[in-house]
Amino acid sequence: MNAPHAALEPHIERLVAAGEIGGRTVRITAGGSVDCHEYPVPPLAPGQVRVRTTGSAISPGTELTYLGPSAPNVYLHRTWDPALRVFLAGRAHVAHPIVFGYRATGTVVESNAGMTPGTRVYGRWRHTEYVALNVADALAQRVPDGLSDDDALDLGQMAPIGVNAVAEAGAEHAGAPAVVYGAGPIGLMVAQVARASGARDVTVVDRLAERCAIAARLGLATVHAPPGEDAAATLKRRFGANGVPVAFECSGSAAALHQAIRTVRRRGTVIAVGFYQGEPSALRLGDEFHHNAVRLIPAQIGNIHPEWSLGRLRDRVIELVAAGRLVLGGLPRVELPVERAADGFAALRRPAETFQVVFRY
Repeated sequence: MNAPHAALEPHIERLVAAGEIGGRTVRITAGGSVDCHEYPVPPLAPGQVRVRTTGSAISPGTELTYLGPSAPNVYLHRTWDPALRVFLAGRAHVAHPIVFGYRATGTVVESNAGMTPGTRVYGRWRHTEYVALNVADALAQRVPDGLSDDDALDLGQMAPIGVNAVAEAGAEHAGAPAVVYGAGPIGLMVAQVARASGARDVTVVDRLAERCAIAARLGLATVHAPPGEDAAATLKRRFGANGVPVAFECSGSAAALHQAIRTVRRRGTVIAVGFYQGEPSALRLGDEFHHNAVRLIPAQIGNIHPEWSLGRLRDRVIELVAAGRLVLGGLPRVELPVERAADGFAALRRPAETFQVVFRY
């Protein structure tokens, strides 16, 4: 771990001053490498509580797009204009070092607002040892009794992404087969929520047999589809040309998105949950997308379904976990001390071996 030093980059200095990062913090540096750096911990502002992170988990999709010398994340290459809601050519939207993360849980250790130290809370803060939260947010994000800290890691954002994705399907999947492409953490959450929301059969497709085995342990049907395997044709033969009304693409692969489009019935719906990078050469829009009039809906959590809110999504997650209908903390994970952050990110480059990584503080 790097030793702290006085001079901070302006964007980092603002984050430290606001209490958004403090102590041991994971950074993505210029060139796309990862380290752990210790930052100052400022005094609490009135109405804030300080949380010491007990665990934070890497997002195996979004965060990996910032890594390496040729990192493809759009924010590294273009600037997002929030007024126009369009990416513009020019300078990068983000500056290095990047401090990221949105899967975290911790314990209140200090309060300027009367909140009891020792209270467990969850949230979507960065991979950082200490974070300051407004007391209203901390109170709303208390970990319910009966849920473990490992469950709580995904209450803030990751599992709500899955609920939001299924909400985008409306009731179209109810009583019918549903297909999920990608047996990563998001894909398995989406599959479980779809099943709990009325899908008659849920099949998970993945190129890795190891990931299919994890899905099978959750009681989900699987299709192992290594490169060259026509998963869509397999599923059409299994369920019929008009059998699958909705497919969810959760891997971020353009090739998988194309297969999802090929899987659904005529005028069916594909929910695009993954974060797609670069030019999707494997996506052939003149094929089944055009001939079957497939509807494609993006399910990015920054655009929550109009009938839902982040609070309602979180409540639904908690309800499903408490009822035993959604497994979060029971999904495989490798735990590492935060000082070994670089090893954790490297492990996710071996997806057959590592499903997800959690840092401990």
